[in-house]
Amino acid sequence: MKALAIIGFGPRGLYALERLVYHLAIRKQEVYILVFESNKELGTGAAWETEQPDNNLINISERALADLPSRPKTVYRNIEIPQLPSYHQWCEFYQNELEPDTFPPRKKVGKYLSQRANSIIDVLKSQSGFKLIKTSIKSIDLEDSKLILSSDNKTWKVDDVLLSIGHQSTNNSEQLSEWIQHSKVNDEIKVYENTYPVSQFEFIQNQTNISIGIRGFGLSMIDVMRYLTINDFGNFKIIDNQTFETLYYKVKEQHLEIVPFSLDGLPLVPKPLNEHIDNWYKPTDEELKYFKTSITSAAQTNEDVNTIDFLLKPIAEISARVFLDLCDNAVNHNYEKKEIESVVLNWLHNQDYQHSTLQNNSTNTYNLIKNYIEMALGETKITLDYCVGQVWRHCQPTLYDAFSYANLKPEIIEDVIAQDERSKRYSYGPPIESMQQLLALVDAGILNLDFVDNPGIELEDNGWRLTNESQDRKNVNIMINSVLDSPKLLEVNSPLVTNLLQHDLISPIHSKLGIETDENAYVETENKKNKVNIAVLGRLAKGSVIGVDAILECFGSRIDNWAKAYSEKVSES
Repeated sequence: MKALAIIGFGPRGLYALERLVYHLAIRKQEVYILVFESNKELGTGAAWETEQPDNNLINISERALADLPSRPKTVYRNIEIPQLPSYHQWCEFYQNELEPDTFPPRKKVGKYLSQRANSIIDVLKSQSGFKLIKTSIKSIDLEDSKLILSSDNKTWKVDDVLLSIGHQSTNNSEQLSEWIQHSKVNDEIKVYENTYPVSQFEFIQNQTNISIGIRGFGLSMIDVMRYLTINDFGNFKIIDNQTFETLYYKVKEQHLEIVPFSLDGLPLVPKPLNEHIDNWYKPTDEELKYFKTSITSAAQTNEDVNTIDFLLKPIAEISARVFLDLCDNAVNHNYEKKEIESVVLNWLHNQDYQHSTLQNNSTNTYNLIKNYIEMALGETKITLDYCVGQVWRHCQPTLYDAFSYANLKPEIIEDVIAQDERSKRYSYGPPIESMQQLLALVDAGILNLDFVDNPGIELEDNGWRLTNESQDRKNVNIMINSVLDSPKLLEVNSPLVTNLLQHDLISPIHSKLGIETDENAYVETENKKNKVNIAVLGRLAKGSVIGVDAILECFGSRIDNWAKAYSEKVSES
């Protein structure tokens, strides 16, 4: 009997196992399955653990989780794996289009994932052809066409491996390494290399007269911000249920100051209030078909593609149509569709590009956030950049599906991924409430936005000195890194990945990207004819696939493609 190892049992590993047994059952095939997971909880990964604070919210509306599918009842090896409801069925979701979108705590989604994982594991572990092993695999070696997995003093021999190990640590940047070294000379200053788990900051909650620098101005910063300020010293109170306008009230004085900063200083942009407003930006079915055709024809061409205009031009066309249809809800202008398309293209190529239809980013950060909140509420004129950002979000699932495993130069793939990353300030934006909380902390004198735009940073005996363009200075004695490492394979420092690289069992699609894989997730080696039986799903394959950070992509077609291809391979052997 063939043996398969699934290494990593977060959301992707969970869905991979579900689809695997489904396809094996159809073909009446049996394999010996070993699942390796070192995390205490099954199916959640680190991002969706059920024991994290309630105020760690997801940035996807509950409404958008409609595509988190049910699991059909499956009979595998004469054992019934029970049907499991979709996420919406599980939480009995209902909402009319005028109600504000809800953004559940990460732990709520984690509870669903945990129940889903345990319901299949509990059934499978009762039979001899399955084993769950709670350990971390440190190395994989190839020996006589078998893959030898090692962890501490134990080894396992299998025929195939599926890697679904999610986010991996990378070598620290020069700046972060310098900060860590600096913190070792003084016990009163400290550097946190990672944001999660936020519970590591518990001791800070009880301190007074403390200034904290946060490297990064994104979603992770918001999670840290909330954790540091919802405690015995104070909390948030919504004072307007229509706009989520929020007040931060202090129970007792703490004298806490939080100073975030990033390379461009630009804030996240909140998503529209509800389905009704969100539908303003929704492409038509015909537009999405056109968009997919444009992407697919370029991605699979054998011709020399040297720009990403095959992506940007259809986005510009769709965005121009949507912007014109906003009519009085859009900022005042007299431009025709082609002129709007030109502005969109210029802005996508260079987000410093200025135009009367675009939000002026030189506006101070506080007012910039207020403007975007009012656009999300539908209470002020919509700027073209906000419109494009929301259109991009609606187009992302199509882009992720059509562009993965593109037959293009690595440099073009990198440009597409970079463009999608730039869009995430809009498309992966938080709920309105999160940005109102941010403003409330500014009003309360806790969050300092004066140094948000790429400040100068100098090491001092008692911490760090930040200096802004106005030559204002601020000292902080704690630094928190909230910037998530990008999945550059050659910079990953986890033992398993470095081992695979050393043994030439994996290679990057590009020096700045992840592992090169084929359309069924199997690793591509330099010798295309001599493939190893290792498949990779998720963040480590960024470049071969895109959209790796979205929870819905963990339950998408790529996972099913792998499971189907593997079951076919077993049938043929």
